[in-house]
Amino acid sequence: MKMRLLIFLCLFFSVASFAGEGISYFRKSFKGIEDKATAEKFLATEIEEDNLQNAVSIRAYKGVCKMMMAQYVSNPFSKYSWFNEGKDLLEKSIKLNKNVENIHLRILVQINAPSFLDYSSDIASDKAYLLKNIDSAKIPDETKKDILKALITSGKLTEFNKLAKKYNAI
Repeated sequence: MKMRLLIFLCLFFSVASFAGEGISYFRKSFKGIEDKATAEKFLATEIEEDNLQNAVSIRAYKGVCKMMMAQYVSNPFSKYSWFNEGKDLLEKSIKLNKNVENIHLRILVQINAPSFLDYSSDIASDKAYLLKNIDSAKIPDETKKDILKALITSGKLTEFNKLAKKYNAI
Protein backbone atom coordinates (compact mmCIF):
# COMPACT_ATOMS: atom_id res chain seq x y z
CA MET A 1 0.00 0.00 0.00
CA LYS A 2 1.37 3.38 -0.87
CA MET A 3 2.53 5.69 1.87
CA ARG A 4 0.56 8.42 0.10
CA LEU A 5 -2.73 6.70 0.96
CA LEU A 6 -1.78 6.51 4.62
CA ILE A 7 -0.81 10.16 4.76
CA PHE A 8 -3.92 11.19 2.87
CA LEU A 9 -6.26 9.19 5.09
CA CYS A 10 -4.54 10.47 8.21
CA LEU A 11 -5.05 14.04 7.07
CA PHE A 12 -8.67 13.34 6.22
CA PHE A 13 -9.97 12.95 9.77
CA SER A 14 -9.39 14.90 13.00
CA VAL A 15 -7.60 13.40 15.99
CA ALA A 16 -9.57 11.80 18.83
CA SER A 17 -8.75 9.43 21.66
CA PHE A 18 -9.56 5.75 21.26
CA ALA A 19 -12.66 4.38 23.02
CA GLY A 20 -15.79 2.48 22.06
CA GLU A 21 -17.93 4.88 20.06
CA GLY A 22 -20.30 5.41 17.18
CA ILE A 23 -19.83 6.55 13.60
CA SER A 24 -18.99 10.20 14.34
CA TYR A 25 -16.19 9.09 16.61
CA PHE A 26 -14.75 6.74 13.97
CA ARG A 27 -14.94 9.44 11.30
CA LYS A 28 -12.89 11.73 13.51
CA SER A 29 -10.48 9.24 15.01
CA PHE A 30 -9.47 7.66 11.72
CA LYS A 31 -6.85 10.40 11.38
CA GLY A 32 -5.22 9.19 14.57
CA ILE A 33 -3.79 6.26 12.66
CA GLU A 34 -0.19 7.37 12.27
CA ASP A 35 1.68 4.21 13.13
CA LYS A 36 1.22 0.52 13.84
CA ALA A 37 0.30 1.03 17.50
CA THR A 38 -2.50 3.51 16.78
CA ALA A 39 -3.77 1.35 13.91
CA GLU A 40 -3.95 -1.63 16.27
CA LYS A 41 -5.82 0.48 18.86
CA PHE A 42 -8.24 1.66 16.17
CA LEU A 43 -8.92 -1.93 15.12
CA ALA A 44 -9.44 -2.98 18.75
CA THR A 45 -11.94 -0.19 19.42
CA GLU A 46 -15.38 -1.57 20.15
CA ILE A 47 -18.32 -0.48 18.08
CA GLU A 48 -21.08 1.07 20.18
CA GLU A 49 -23.53 1.92 17.43
CA ASP A 50 -27.23 1.15 17.68
CA ASN A 51 -27.80 1.93 14.01
CA LEU A 52 -26.97 -1.08 11.81
CA GLN A 53 -26.07 1.08 8.80
CA ASN A 54 -23.58 3.08 10.85
CA ALA A 55 -22.12 -0.09 12.35
CA VAL A 56 -21.53 -1.39 8.82
CA SER A 57 -19.79 1.87 7.87
CA ILE A 58 -17.57 1.59 10.96
CA ARG A 59 -16.58 -1.86 9.76
CA ALA A 60 -15.70 -0.31 6.38
CA TYR A 61 -13.35 2.12 8.15
CA LYS A 62 -11.83 -0.82 10.01
CA GLY A 63 -11.38 -2.62 6.69
CA VAL A 64 -9.39 0.31 5.31
CA CYS A 65 -7.36 0.38 8.51
CA LYS A 66 -6.51 -3.30 8.02
CA MET A 67 -5.33 -2.51 4.50
CA MET A 68 -3.17 0.25 5.95
CA MET A 69 -1.62 -2.27 8.37
CA ALA A 70 0.16 -3.75 5.35
CA GLN A 71 2.52 -0.77 5.55
CA TYR A 72 3.66 -1.72 9.03
CA VAL A 73 4.87 -5.24 8.31
CA SER A 74 7.90 -6.25 6.27
CA ASN A 75 6.95 -9.76 5.18
CA PRO A 76 5.35 -9.60 1.70
CA PHE A 77 2.94 -12.41 2.57
CA SER A 78 1.83 -10.56 5.70
CA LYS A 79 1.37 -7.37 3.68
CA TYR A 80 -0.78 -9.19 1.17
CA SER A 81 -2.75 -10.91 3.94
CA TRP A 82 -3.50 -7.63 5.75
CA PHE A 83 -4.55 -5.98 2.50
CA ASN A 84 -6.85 -8.83 1.51
CA GLU A 85 -8.38 -9.11 4.96
CA GLY A 86 -9.18 -5.39 4.91
CA LYS A 87 -10.46 -5.56 1.34
CA ASP A 88 -12.81 -8.41 2.27
CA LEU A 89 -14.17 -6.45 5.24
CA LEU A 90 -14.66 -3.33 3.11
CA GLU A 91 -16.37 -5.26 0.32
CA LYS A 92 -18.67 -7.06 2.77
CA SER A 93 -19.57 -3.70 4.30
CA ILE A 94 -20.46 -2.35 0.88
CA LYS A 95 -22.59 -5.40 0.10
CA LEU A 96 -24.48 -4.94 3.37
CA ASN A 97 -24.88 -1.19 2.97
CA LYS A 98 -23.89 0.48 -0.27
CA ASN A 99 -23.69 4.12 0.77
CA VAL A 100 -21.68 7.23 -0.03
CA GLU A 101 -19.36 6.83 2.93
CA ASN A 102 -18.42 3.23 2.18
CA ILE A 103 -18.04 3.85 -1.55
CA HIS A 104 -15.78 6.85 -0.97
CA LEU A 105 -13.50 4.68 1.18
CA ARG A 106 -13.29 2.06 -1.55
CA ILE A 107 -12.58 4.52 -4.35
CA LEU A 108 -9.80 6.18 -2.34
CA VAL A 109 -8.14 2.82 -1.77
CA GLN A 110 -8.61 1.72 -5.37
CA ILE A 111 -7.08 4.84 -6.93
CA ASN A 112 -4.03 4.46 -4.67
CA ALA A 113 -3.58 0.68 -4.58
CA PRO A 114 -0.63 -0.69 -6.55
CA SER A 115 -1.77 -2.20 -9.85
CA PHE A 116 -0.39 -5.66 -9.02
CA LEU A 117 -3.07 -5.95 -6.30
CA ASP A 118 -5.71 -5.85 -9.04
CA TYR A 119 -8.07 -3.73 -6.97
CA SER A 120 -9.33 -1.06 -9.31
CA SER A 121 -12.33 -2.56 -11.08
CA ASP A 122 -14.95 -0.39 -9.33
CA ILE A 123 -13.47 3.08 -9.87
CA ALA A 124 -15.77 4.09 -12.75
CA SER A 125 -18.95 2.79 -11.11
CA ASP A 126 -17.95 4.30 -7.75
CA LYS A 127 -17.41 7.72 -9.37
CA ALA A 128 -20.85 7.53 -10.96
CA TYR A 129 -22.44 6.40 -7.69
CA LEU A 130 -20.88 9.21 -5.68
CA LEU A 131 -21.72 11.89 -8.23
CA LYS A 132 -25.34 10.71 -8.27
CA ASN A 133 -25.84 10.17 -4.54
CA ILE A 134 -23.69 12.49 -2.45
CA ASP A 135 -26.24 15.33 -2.38
CA SER A 136 -29.02 13.06 -1.15
CA ALA A 137 -26.88 11.04 1.28
CA LYS A 138 -28.19 11.02 4.85
CA ILE A 139 -24.92 12.12 6.39
CA PRO A 140 -24.00 15.51 7.86
CA ASP A 141 -22.98 18.20 5.39
CA GLU A 142 -19.63 18.39 7.17
CA THR A 143 -19.05 14.72 6.34
CA LYS A 144 -20.00 15.37 2.71
CA LYS A 145 -17.52 18.22 2.68
CA ASP A 146 -14.79 15.98 4.11
CA ILE A 147 -15.54 13.26 1.57
CA LEU A 148 -15.41 15.71 -1.34
CA LYS A 149 -12.21 17.26 -0.03
CA ALA A 150 -10.64 13.81 0.14
CA LEU A 151 -11.73 12.98 -3.40
CA ILE A 152 -10.38 16.27 -4.79
CA THR A 153 -7.17 16.09 -2.78
CA SER A 154 -6.38 12.75 -4.39
CA GLY A 155 -5.71 14.65 -7.62
CA LYS A 156 -7.26 11.82 -9.63
CA LEU A 157 -10.96 12.62 -9.29
CA THR A 158 -11.50 16.06 -10.81
CA GLU A 159 -15.10 15.14 -11.67
CA PHE A 160 -15.95 16.18 -8.12
CA ASN A 161 -14.73 19.79 -8.41
CA LYS A 162 -18.19 21.26 -8.95
CA LEU A 163 -19.68 19.43 -5.95
CA ALA A 164 -16.65 20.30 -3.84
CA LYS A 165 -17.20 23.98 -4.57
CA LYS A 166 -20.87 23.64 -3.63
CA TYR A 167 -19.88 22.30 -0.18
CA ASN A 168 -16.90 24.68 0.18
CA ALA A 169 -14.58 21.69 0.23
CA ILE A 170 -11.98 23.43 -1.95
